[in-house]
Amino acid sequence: MSQSRISRRKLIKAAGALSAAQIAAKAHALPRRQPPAALPSEHRRVIILGSGFGGSITALRLVQQGIPVTLIEQGRRWDQQLKAGTTRFSKNLYPDGRSTWLSGKTVIPMGPPLPIRKTTGVLQGRWLAGKTVLNGAAYGGGSITWGGVMVKPEKHIFEQVFGDIASYEELAPYYDLVGKKLGRSPIPDDVIASEPYRHARVMKEHCEKAGIKWEPIETSTNWDIVRDELDGKVEPSITRGEAVYGVNSGAKGGLDKTYLKEAEATGLLEILTLHQVQTLQARDDGEYELTINVLNIDGDVEAVKTFTAEKVFLCLGSISTSSLIAKAKAKKHLPRLNDAAGKGWGNNGNAYALRLGIKDSTGKIQGGPPSVGINALDNPHTPVFIEHPQLPVSLDFHGLLYFSIGITDTRGEFVYDEKKDEVTIKWPKHDQGQEKVNDALLSVLKTLNDANGGWTSSLLTYLRDKVKDDICFHPLGGMVLGEACDRFGRVIGHPGLYVNDSSMLPGASGCCNPAMTISALAERNIREIAASDF
Repeated sequence: MSQSRISRRKLIKAAGALSAAQIAAKAHALPRRQPPAALPSEHRRVIILGSGFGGSITALRLVQQGIPVTLIEQGRRWDQQLKAGTTRFSKNLYPDGRSTWLSGKTVIPMGPPLPIRKTTGVLQGRWLAGKTVLNGAAYGGGSITWGGVMVKPEKHIFEQVFGDIASYEELAPYYDLVGKKLGRSPIPDDVIASEPYRHARVMKEHCEKAGIKWEPIETSTNWDIVRDELDGKVEPSITRGEAVYGVNSGAKGGLDKTYLKEAEATGLLEILTLHQVQTLQARDDGEYELTINVLNIDGDVEAVKTFTAEKVFLCLGSISTSSLIAKAKAKKHLPRLNDAAGKGWGNNGNAYALRLGIKDSTGKIQGGPPSVGINALDNPHTPVFIEHPQLPVSLDFHGLLYFSIGITDTRGEFVYDEKKDEVTIKWPKHDQGQEKVNDALLSVLKTLNDANGGWTSSLLTYLRDKVKDDICFHPLGGMVLGEACDRFGRVIGHPGLYVNDSSMLPGASGCCNPAMTISALAERNIREIAASDF
């Protein structure tokens, strides 16, 4: 054998060394992620955390009084100029990363989770209290992912839920103010007569045949844009059922178009998006200190900021506000919180079910927003209001979706786990209050089925006589007015710290979508606070 011939063993060894060198070279060439930059501390007079219903209203009313405000929001803005041929939000089918906040899969549990790119999308889902709890994560908060429903509770139900927190008469002008600002109105006759709203017409007809009381649902909707969709002048969006991932045509109202737009126009509103609060602490000088992670569009932490402020408004929504409070309470960062802080959370009696096997066509395309509902406040199990939302699956499945909002006494407590650095909700395994809501929904659907045919299912399957309560669109409570806060949202024990969001409600909103009541309370509260505390 020639000496120039290389042995097989040496050849393999050399190849292995070469491969290792190539891998090392590639690894060396990849940009290494730098640790987050620690930025200098900054001071503000007023900081509002969160840009949802409470945060937006708080911001506008303060800047209108000439008070400079810094608004901190974990999500990103979606009101940017678009390139030709692009859409602002993810579509329902097939969703992309814009749909969901920092998850590699979709979080709505009404169908199988779909793989998506992990980025800072608009809908955040967290598994708490044995259910997927959803909230908006964007500039404009829940108004971006909300269905647009603006229902005011009936007086006797309001009084049952809210007690001494506020009187119905006291809130009446604020309900009117919010409704006017957000363009509250019922679906027009010509719109509901169109093909995408066949499902709503069938729902009404079935109620009438069964002797069930239905009523129109007023929503924050620009019906002229809806008509443009129907006429082919703009690409169909809300008429194809878009809602929870945002409405691309702009037909749905929102805080970014109203309260926030007005506040920004004053020049007194500083907006910091992709800023996620981590800690809140009372200082010895009476001010408050916040630690904030500055995120990039993919959710990576680029920098860490510290802010101090004379006054802080917590408007992050029930889950994030209450979680921040629970963490601060456990770490004694807010040492004068009372025992009620972090308690009183509820799911607003949320449950849902389908009626399947309906003889009537319910439409291949089911348009939104939810425009008809069932008033079952006299149900013998427990009072419920049942919305009929669209279910945009792009096929005529001869079915209708029903979503209940009821009254349940079950309440949870936010608990901080220091080892895991996470907050959970202490919640009973056997929820008797929710069972009453589920039974109420089932009883109404049985009446509909008996009169019209069909059966009740929890999914698009043949699993009959079931409803599901594994989803919470309306997380409420945790910093309840009159308990952890005074009647106007001042946190008891900590002057200059306020709550003005869904966490102030007592775990329920009175058998209706809570957006309008949160907003009316926020309008009332900030007027009192601006007049007395500034």
